[in-house]
Amino acid sequence: MAMVTGLIPILRTALEATTDYNGRTMWFGFAVVRLIALYVSEIPWGKLDQDFDCGGINMTEFCRKSCFSRHFNVAVVSLWNSCYVFFIASLLIMELFTSQLRHNLTKAALKDKLSHGESALTGTWSTQLAQKDVVLDFHHQKKLLVLYLGCVLMRLVGELAFLYILLCWHLPLVSEGSISCSTELCPGPFTCLVRFPAEKRMSLYLLGSLSTALALVCLVFGLYSGCHYLILHQRQNENSV
Repeated sequence: MAMVTGLIPILRTALEATTDYNGRTMWFGFAVVRLIALYVSEIPWGKLDQDFDCGGINMTEFCRKSCFSRHFNVAVVSLWNSCYVFFIASLLIMELFTSQLRHNLTKAALKDKLSHGESALTGTWSTQLAQKDVVLDFHHQKKLLVLYLGCVLMRLVGELAFLYILLCWHLPLVSEGSISCSTELCPGPFTCLVRFPAEKRMSLYLLGSLSTALALVCLVFGLYSGCHYLILHQRQNENSV
């Protein structure tokens, strides 16, 4: 139910927006796929405390929890969700500036109509203009293009950081067969293990594969947009002159 609740505003924003730009639908599609992948991947990690078991002389529940806190000393699911929020934030930044640009274009068109002696009501013109779709052309909106490329770079950095977290922090937590534990409060030593490690590793592989695909898309799409809208367009202008 929580996943469905999260999907509704994303899909509504992607489908009902009246301002479009190159790659917009693709990025919101990735946001939906990422949310579904997070939901599926969190299932094996939902009872992590119960899946951690220890054995040894003088083993108590307190010592088991002490070993659990020592081994899982890095946040897991909350870090995944934080990286997803970072991804959504990069989308919302672009949406914010495109919305502001649309507002400015609507005001400019309204002033132009009024300057030509149009006698219609201002509110009527505003409603008609607001209902029209606007497709942004990065050839003429250079500042918006720079912002767009900055958002793509922001996503790329976020995906690379997420891959590092998955492979270097989380994967080693479930890659060991047995875990030797000894803490200050419980000297032990105790032997511990994490149950269902294959399912947990599979969820990491799923998120890692999706993050790798997103990083490659960000890299290719960013290079293509930069070359197409900046370099090639500048050369065409020089040739025309």
